[in-house]
Parts: sequence; structure tokens; C-alpha cells
Amino acid sequence: MEDDGRRLADPDEIHDVAIVGVHLASALLGAVLARHGLRVLLVDADADPLAAAGETTVPYTAEVFFTLARRFDVPEIAAFGLTRDLPEEIRRGGGVKRSLGFLYHVPGREQDPNQAVQFNVPGEHSEWHPYRLTADRHAAAIARSYGARTIRLRPKATDIAPRADGVSIVTAHGETYRARYVVDAAGPDSPLVRHLGGPDPVARLRTRSRVLSTHMSGVRPFEDCVPMAAYERATAWSTGTISHLFPGGWLQVVHFDNHAEAATPLCGVTAGVDPELFADLPKDPDVAFARLVDRFPALRRCFAEAVRVQPWAADERWQRTVPVPAGPRYFLFERSASRNDLFLSRDVTMGAEMVHALAPALLDAARRDDWSPERFAPVAGFQTELIAFNDRILAAARTATHDFALWNAFSRVWLLWSILAALSLKTTRNRCLHGGDWSDVERFYDGPYWFALPNGLPDLLDDVFALFEEVEARRLTPATAAGRVFAALDAAPFVPPLYRFADPDDRYYHFTRSKRLRMLAWSKTVAPPEFRAMLTRENLTNVPPSVVH
Repeated sequence: MEDDGRRLADPDEIHDVAIVGVHLASALLGAVLARHGLRVLLVDADADPLAAAGETTVPYTAEVFFTLARRFDVPEIAAFGLTRDLPEEIRRGGGVKRSLGFLYHVPGREQDPNQAVQFNVPGEHSEWHPYRLTADRHAAAIARSYGARTIRLRPKATDIAPRADGVSIVTAHGETYRARYVVDAAGPDSPLVRHLGGPDPVARLRTRSRVLSTHMSGVRPFEDCVPMAAYERATAWSTGTISHLFPGGWLQVVHFDNHAEAATPLCGVTAGVDPELFADLPKDPDVAFARLVDRFPALRRCFAEAVRVQPWAADERWQRTVPVPAGPRYFLFERSASRNDLFLSRDVTMGAEMVHALAPALLDAARRDDWSPERFAPVAGFQTELIAFNDRILAAARTATHDFALWNAFSRVWLLWSILAALSLKTTRNRCLHGGDWSDVERFYDGPYWFALPNGLPDLLDDVFALFEEVEARRLTPATAAGRVFAALDAAPFVPPLYRFADPDDRYYHFTRSKRLRMLAWSKTVAPPEFRAMLTRENLTNVPPSVVH
């Protein structure tokens, strides 16, 4: 969808909201605002085309997209969670995701099939590997279709200046555009972040990563590099998200060429490593990546003929935060507020969650013509809580990489959280739609949990995080912590027994029809009461979600 005269901004017009940095989350925010009558200006940023970004989703991500679509009456957003509804060119550019695979590696040794975990995604789900260049463009096209304006020839923002009565944005062409408020999603190199003093000198995050991210061609599927017969219950690893784990880091591979419609032979490749443990890696990212994969025989074979097709997005200290995420006439949104490791689909998911949180506040501010910082304080606080929650997940994951038994335990807790969060959000959304009251998904004062979860689940997460922090501090052995996690999963009444999450030997998860039916019976009998609403026949019998009008 190309710009035309109706969608080009006029420098003499005062827009309600300018959004600087045009990518998936920010463009969807623009679409929601424009759909509800706000005059929205989309301004590009330097980092947009090559910024390292999440390229995989999970079922919970899809439910957040469905919530945005239904709540704000922008049905096109739902397709980002149910990809068969995406335009053909977007589907062909991205990859399918039929599983989440975790493969543990020890330097110098072949990958041990007994140290692998694979969760196969139920067939009604449509998670995917978004090829962000085309996915981001499609999101921007949706925003323009609802009336959001862009600037002719798409110059980058070079200056962002909030004032008492509004915001001025100067582009690389020397033109100045005005708005009543600015949402800055340009990233840590944003002109506004620089004006505000720059990112925190030391990121207020537990996780520390050196990140290397790019797209490659010629990456061999993992199943072609190992004897697949040794992985008795595994499906082809390349048809899902592959996370290669090793002490102190991970390497995520997402194939865009893993389905019949595929139009690109590329893979997304992102490594995140502890910068202290891997201090011996050279500064040059090409050499550093080559030396990293050379430590692991199976990975060496996978990348033997791989060729990088775009520049690295790389930083030896990847994490970033800012001191004050919101102030007079501005909100530092998503990647401008923080940057953390891209592992476990959190980049895309958190972006969608923040669209849901910020959009109502902006719509209300425009209606009242009240853009005071106090009006946005709850959303800014929620974003801070969400960043901290994500950081605890990543810090626990990093600790878990030092021992497969610990990772085996961590992966069950993370998947349980993802599944129950998705089911809980779906149930709450349906209740909101029925009653017309969205307050049940606006619990922004309640930490990172913005809707009700099964009783005990937040406590389990806190307990698991605390155990992993004890391991990191060397006050607890990995084996002891893993045993306690599995014991907690076995004792928790909200852990569906058919998942067998408490069994460390059940490392391949397939949600069969018979398991669905037995799960339905469990939900109607001995399960906690909230499961009777969550585990409906629709949720458990392969019925696709209803997401569009």
C-alpha cells in the first residue's frame, strides 16, 4: 500500500499524536489511534529497517493481538496472531512455527538427544516467524489505511523537542512537523532520549548480554545435521523456533523457508551471551559468531555454508533503560524505554501488550485535551513493571543454561505461564466483550499481570525466580533447584496433570485429541474453578479462535 496525497502529512497541520519509529508495535498503536479519530503522524527513525527485533510469537502473543483487534475494532491486527489471514506476500516472507525446540549443547561435544526438549504447538494455533521487514511495513500500511499520515519520501527524524504546548519534530529534509504529543519508539539512539540525557549509564536490569543478530542464507536445518532417529518423538526442528542453549548463552534460529509458500531462503539468527563468560570472543561480529558456533560440533555443521545477507545488529552491552519513561508531552515507548535480550518471543509480545496499555490513555487524553504526565503515569509504571518481569524471566533463563536439568525445569514453568496466560486472557476478553466493560484487562496497577491469572500462578513464578536467583548466587545447587521446581509443579493444583510438566523425562509435548478430551474432563471435575471457564470445548477441541467480525 503506497502513500498517496491523502496519507501525506502537511507541515502546517497540528497532529494529535506523532509516533517516531515505525515498526510493528508503534504502527499498530498508530492504527488504533487513527481508527478512533485521532490525527496521527508516523515518522521514521534511523534504526527502523535494521533494528534487531523479535521474530517469533507464542500463543499468548496471539491472544494479545486478538484482544487488540476486538477491543479497538481493528480486525486486521488479528491476522498477526492467526497468520492464515495475513496477505499472501506477508505469509510467504515469514516462517511457520509448529514447535518450540530447546537443544542443550556442551562445548566440544555432540548434542545429546537426552538433553533436548520440544513443545509441539497445537494445530489450531498459528504462531509464526515474522519476517520483520515486511511485517512492520504491513502494520504501517494498516495504520495508513485508517488515516495515519506519513511524510513524503519518508525522511528520518533528526530532532524531537517537547514544549509546554506540544512537540516539534524536525526531519532530515529540514522540515518541522508539530503534534500535541509524541510517542517515541525510535530506540536508544532517539534524538529525544539524547535530549533527556541518554540511556542510564548502567541498565537497571539483571540480565547482561552481548547480542549478535542478523539474517543468513544457507543455514542447514538442524535435523539434517544430526541423526534424527535418536530424537524418537521429535518433529523436524526447523518447522519451529530452535533455541540452542549452552552455559551462559543461547542461539535462536528461526527459519523463514520452512513451508510450501516460502518465498525467501533466509533464517533469522540471534545469539545472546554473557559478556563476561564470553569475553574472549573478538569484537568483530563475523569473527565472534564464527568462533561461537565452532565450539559446538552440531552448530558448526549447521552454519558451515551460511552467509550473512545484512549487517549485524550487535552490541557488546546490549541492555538499555532510561531514567524517566514519560514526561511533559512525551512517552518513551517499547524499544525507546528499554532494550533487553530478544530471547523467548518477548520483544513482539511486550510491544503488543504496551499498545493495549497506551492506546486508551492516549485516546482519553485527546478527548479531554489533557496531556499531563500524571495521566500517563499508570501506563509508564506498568511498562516499568513489564520490563522488570521480562528481565526476571531472562535472568532465570540465563541461570538455567548452566545445567540441563535446571533448563528442563525452567522450560516447563515458562511454557505453563505462556499457556495459562493465553487461556486466561482469552477467557477475560470474552467476558469483556459480552459485558462491554474492559476494566478486567486494565489492571495496570497490579504489576505485570494486567488480567486475572489462576490463583497461585504468580506465586509459583515468584518462587521459581527466587530459586534461580539462589542458584546464581551459589547458595543452591542446580540439581536441588530443579528438584524443587518439579516438586512445585507436581503439587500445584492449577497445573493440568496431562501436561506431565512435573515429569523431567517427558521432554516431547504433543497435544493429541485424546489428551484434549481428558483435559476437558479434568477441567469439569477436579480442576480449580477458574479452569471451568478457561478450558472450554472451543479451547480444547481444535476450534480456531473467533477474532474478526
